[in-house]
Amino acid sequence: MFKKGQFSTEVDKGPFIFTLIALIGGVAVTALLFVFAAKEPLAIFAGILFAVVTLAAGGVMLALVTDRAYIDDGVLYTSYLFKKRSIQVKDIGKITLKNDVYYVYDKNEAAAGTINAKLTAVGEVILALDKSGVRFE
Repeated sequence: MFKKGQFSTEVDKGPFIFTLIALIGGVAVTALLFVFAAKEPLAIFAGILFAVVTLAAGGVMLALVTDRAYIDDGVLYTSYLFKKRSIQVKDIGKITLKNDVYYVYDKNEAAAGTINAKLTAVGEVILALDKSGVRFE
């Protein structure tokens, strides 16, 4: 789902569908509460609570959709929320794993990006990097 590049991580279908249902349901219930029961104090309170749930679901959806890593034409692309980075695979110095996150460093030991180790199909990306001769620590 939302695969990009030759080797790519993917969005998990279960959390994506659950979050999408929560987002759509939150918008629908919030709108219904404010439209049909706008004069009832309890309905206003419930509408505010559902609006908070909707905002949280929107944030989770944004994180789910933007957290990815993929290799395309010899370039490793990593992104999370609004941080997008890229590095040539041949310029990667090392990759370390700490707390379920792969940290990618260039040959000068400068941080070049991160990859979430719990993403679906992250093994494809890591295997492709390993076959390219990238050093893992």
